[in-house]
Amino acid sequence: MKTTTVSTAALTNATRETRTNLQVKLAEGQKEATTGRLADVGLSLGYLTQRTVSLRQDLDRLNTFKDTNAVASSRLELTQTTLEGVGEAAQEFLQTLVAARASRSSDNVAITDAKQKLTSFNAAMNTAVNGAHIFAGVNTDVKPLTDYYGTPTSAARTAMADAFVNEFGVAQSQSGVESISGAQMSAFLDGAFNDLFDTANWTANWSAASEQNITSRINSNERIATSTNANEAAFRSIAAAYTMISDIGLEELNEEAYQTVLDKAIAVVGQAVGDLTQVRAGLGTSEERIAAANERIEIQVTIMNEHITTLEGVDPYEATANVNALLTQIETAYALTARLQNLSLINHI
Repeated sequence: MKTTTVSTAALTNATRETRTNLQVKLAEGQKEATTGRLADVGLSLGYLTQRTVSLRQDLDRLNTFKDTNAVASSRLELTQTTLEGVGEAAQEFLQTLVAARASRSSDNVAITDAKQKLTSFNAAMNTAVNGAHIFAGVNTDVKPLTDYYGTPTSAARTAMADAFVNEFGVAQSQSGVESISGAQMSAFLDGAFNDLFDTANWTANWSAASEQNITSRINSNERIATSTNANEAAFRSIAAAYTMISDIGLEELNEEAYQTVLDKAIAVVGQAVGDLTQVRAGLGTSEERIAAANERIEIQVTIMNEHITTLEGVDPYEATANVNALLTQIETAYALTARLQNLSLINHI
């Protein structure tokens, strides 16, 4: 008579296999109870797995938009803060110019203020975050502006000196400057001096920034500019006003030429402030569009998460109950195994 199937060894092996299966199911059950998601989505959903995979891909894409939008928003916020400081400095300088125009005793104050503000302006335009310059356009690894008063002498300052000598035959600090008439100075400011800040000379002597701004895709079908660059007309005008006062030999000019320079500087700063407002308004529009895109993305993310949960989710109470039931079965299996191991024919002889 064959007794293999009723031997204690066979019974012990059967319970061992049962314990192994229960432990696998327990691991899966604990995973579902912890994550609230099916342990094996593909096995559980079958052909519906393709739908949940597609939903998760779309969800990942939306989360990528959220991450890139956060970076763009941070860059725009820092840009706006920096430009606010640039604008406030220009407004303060405008007050200095008005005071200097009213009294020549303030000319040294205006010159000193212009030098300081030009240096601060250069520093503001060279603002960088994690090595990326925010006013360099797409050339984020390049410092946008050279230091006008740097050492060695900058190309911009050399060009200014050359233009002055070519126009008047003397340098800004030499005798003879006092003989320049108001009409001559006006012609210089509107001509050779103004040319120093046109696009060609600006990019040649002042700026290494790109005129192409950074653009960001803020959702599936919308791409916007999320930066500005140091080549904007507003920035060139601000630099021109500071340079005009600080490095034109203002203290040596006669009254007529002096007033001509002050009047021109006041007009340039006023125009620059207006242009700067337009730049900030454009950046503000980008900020608003990013905020609106983020709101739409949040709605889409919520809807997709609901669909994914419907497909992949498990009832947390049912999952917990299943885990408890499996633990009870495993404990029973261990107890049964222990009793089987204690069985012996000797006990019945």
